[in-house]
Amino acid sequence: MKKFLWGVGTSAFQIEGNIENDFTDWESKGNFKNANSDPRYENGSNHWKLWETDFEYLKELNVNSYRFSIEWARIEPERNKYSEKAILKYHKMIDKLIEMGIEPIITLHHFTHPKWFHTLSPWTDESSVDIFTKFANKIIKEFAHKIKYWITFNEPLVWALAAYGDAKFPPGQKDLYKVMNVINHILYAHIRIYDMLKEANPNTSIGIAKHFIIFKEARNLFFDKKLVNKLHSFFNIMMLEAFKTNTLEFNFPLILKYTSFIPLDNKIDFWGINYYYRLHAKFKINYKNPMELFAKEPATDMGWAIYPKGLRKIIKLVAKYGKEMIITENGIATEDESLRIKFIKKHLKIVKAQMQKKKLLVGYLYWSLLDNYEWLEGKSKRFGLIHVNYKNNFERTLKPAAFVYAKFIKKLCK
Repeated sequence: MKKFLWGVGTSAFQIEGNIENDFTDWESKGNFKNANSDPRYENGSNHWKLWETDFEYLKELNVNSYRFSIEWARIEPERNKYSEKAILKYHKMIDKLIEMGIEPIITLHHFTHPKWFHTLSPWTDESSVDIFTKFANKIIKEFAHKIKYWITFNEPLVWALAAYGDAKFPPGQKDLYKVMNVINHILYAHIRIYDMLKEANPNTSIGIAKHFIIFKEARNLFFDKKLVNKLHSFFNIMMLEAFKTNTLEFNFPLILKYTSFIPLDNKIDFWGINYYYRLHAKFKINYKNPMELFAKEPATDMGWAIYPKGLRKIIKLVAKYGKEMIITENGIATEDESLRIKFIKKHLKIVKAQMQKKKLLVGYLYWSLLDNYEWLEGKSKRFGLIHVNYKNNFERTLKPAAFVYAKFIKKLCK
C-alpha cells in the first residue's frame, strides 16, 4: 500500500533569501506600491543559510514529505550560465531529506524567473517553452534519479492572472488574451517536461499544483448564479478539462473567447490541490468591471473566508478526472494560534474521512513550514508552523499549531 504523504510546503524565493530575480527587480523599481503595499523581501526567511536548522524541525513535525521549489534565478542567473555551486547545495538538501526518510517533492516553477527572462523570452512568446524546458532539463539530469514526485508548475493560472491580468506581478501587463496565451505555452512546457521526466525515470509521478476557489453567489439572483458558474468553469475546471479534451477554451460573452488545441493527452499523474477559501460573487452592469468578488466573512489576516467544507467539494470535483490528488497547499495566515489550530483540525477531519474511503487522495501538505515573504503582502502575513523573528536574526520558534499537526500525524500513522 502506498504511504500517505504527510508534509509541509514552501517555495524557494519566499523563504530562501540571498537571491536576485524578477521579483526583487520589481520591488526595487517600486512597482509593488501599486497594490497599496510596499513589501520588502530582505532575504525572505533566510532559509538558504539556515536550511539545516529548518530540516531539524521537520523531524519534530513527524512529516514524511516536504515540498519545495528550486529557484531558477539561482541556477541560471545569466542566460545559459549555470551555478554549479547552487546545484550542489540543492543536492545536499535533497540528500539530507532522503537520509531523514522524508520524501522530497520538487516544484520547478513557483512564480519567479531570472531577471533576464521577461525581456528575452516572456511566457507570451513561444520561445519561452524552449527556454524553460532547457532549465528543467538541467534540473532533471541532476535530480531525476533522486526524486519521485515533481510539480512542473505551481498555480499557473494564478501567476498568469497576476502578471498579465491585473499587472501586480512582473512583467505587469493587462490583457486577458495574453493570460490565455501564457497558459497555453505553460501547458506545452508541461508536456515536454513530463516526457523528459518519464524518460529519465519511468517511476516518477508528475503533477501541477492548481489553486481552487469555492465561488458562491452573493444574492439569489439569476445573473449572480450565472457569474458563479462562469468563474467556476474558468478558474477551477478549464485546466482540468484541457488535459481530458486536448483543448484549452473559455468563453465569457463580450470579455473573452479563446480556443486552442494542445496535445496534452492526459499527461499528468496527480493533481496538486491548493485550497484556502471561499469567495462570493456579485454581477454588475459594467462592461469594464462586470463583477465584484469578496469574502463575506473574512477571518484570516489575508481577508479570506474560511470554508473547510470547500475542501471536500474540491476533492470530489478533481476525483472525477481519475488522477491521484495531493493537497499541496492548505493553510492560514493569522497571528491567532487558536484560529490556526481550529483551521487545521477542521481541514484534517475532511482529509481523514477521504483517506478512509481509500480513493485517489494520497497526500496532505500544510502551507507553510515557515513564516515567509507573502508576495504582495511582504512579511506581514504569517502562514508558518514555525514563527520567524525577522528582527532577531530570523530566530525560529515552533508555534502551538505545529504540535497539533505533529500529534495528528503520529496518531494516524501508528
